[in-house]
Amino acid sequence: MNRDRITQLERNLKRQYTLLGAAEDGISLSQSTVDAVKYQMQIQDDIRPKIRDYEEEYFELLQQIAPEVTFVETDAQATLDVIAHEVERVRRQGSQYPHEVLELLQKIDAKLKEPGVTADAKLKGTLSLFPPFVGLSYEAQLDTENFCRKYFPTFTKLIKGAEIKGAKK
Repeated sequence: MNRDRITQLERNLKRQYTLLGAAEDGISLSQSTVDAVKYQMQIQDDIRPKIRDYEEEYFELLQQIAPEVTFVETDAQATLDVIAHEVERVRRQGSQYPHEVLELLQKIDAKLKEPGVTADAKLKGTLSLFPPFVGLSYEAQLDTENFCRKYFPTFTKLIKGAEIKGAKK
């Protein structure tokens, strides 16, 4: 059930990102200010809220299935490297983010640096911390939309390669 919904959310997000890109192109190609404002309003009122809702549900479902999922160690490590890089990037720009977001990043970073824990276990721990970060990100004006757009294929590839206990592939 959750795996089917995750697949559906991935499709929905891909479509919404395509719509967002088309609307952004429309803004830059608009002949009039009125047309550009229409595209901007569509982005703010329709596209971005849908993206935010889909992303939140997607990461909630990932959090729910994380204890039941077994990742391939190399895939988990590659994904952790991506997350660690993004955490470091946000930390370097820390002055522009609220204190709560930086605290969450410290928790994620501590989980990623745990000694002796496999990447698989670290990833499961990180996924359980990541969804609140996503929820806060929009309130704090973090650029998770571009993060998800850039790294979404990494997460989807990892999830597709994972095995859920008791589930048939």
